[in-house]
Amino acid sequence: MIKLYLMKISGLEPDDIKWKKHVSPKRYEKMLSYRQKKDRALSLGVELLLNAALQELYPGIRCPVAYVEDENGKPYLPDYPAIYFNLSHAEEYAACALSDAALGVDIEYCADIDGDIARSYFTGQEYEYICGKPESKRLEAFYDLWVLKESYMKACGVGFRLALDAFCLQMGDRITLLQDGQIQPCSFFLTQFENYKLAVCYQGDEDASITPIFCEPQNLYLTPLQKFINIHWLV
Repeated sequence: MIKLYLMKISGLEPDDIKWKKHVSPKRYEKMLSYRQKKDRALSLGVELLLNAALQELYPGIRCPVAYVEDENGKPYLPDYPAIYFNLSHAEEYAACALSDAALGVDIEYCADIDGDIARSYFTGQEYEYICGKPESKRLEAFYDLWVLKESYMKACGVGFRLALDAFCLQMGDRITLLQDGQIQPCSFFLTQFENYKLAVCYQGDEDASITPIFCEPQNLYLTPLQKFINIHWLV
């Protein structure tokens, strides 16, 4: 079971006090520390998604939950060790993925970049993969690799402590990952919407069908009936 939730934070008012009860005190204080409104909305949005998802999937869990980070900075729920989650955000989108197995999620806005970044940080094989694309497709190929690699690093729980060129992605009908000469038992979901790339890496070697769930801020924490009324009352 893998669930992926997305929210466009342009519709989120982070300074509305009503959100305080829906996130942990630690997150709320962290959110307030950001000077830019967009950064406050992104920080708030990822945990709003987490708690809304937990309430939907595990109604017996009391939210907001308090989560901690391990020695490598990976967040987890100490009271619910069988529930795995990961958070990411970029520009105008917050993302939250939940599963019953270890996973990582990464979302990136596809801004123009210097091609030497790929040469410096990716493996030679990955760099050749990008260069083998038509020039108009190279930026897309770069971000495919970037979100896939970062999702794996987050799923492993080490983040950028694992160098980007310490493992290699082999792109094809099925994406495989080689580390220390061995194919790793992980699978990937990769998608694009608007000008964003998003990847989920999860434990296991079976493909999972993931349908991103786009959430509107005003519909978070409403009952199914309230959501129906909120969406359809003008019809």
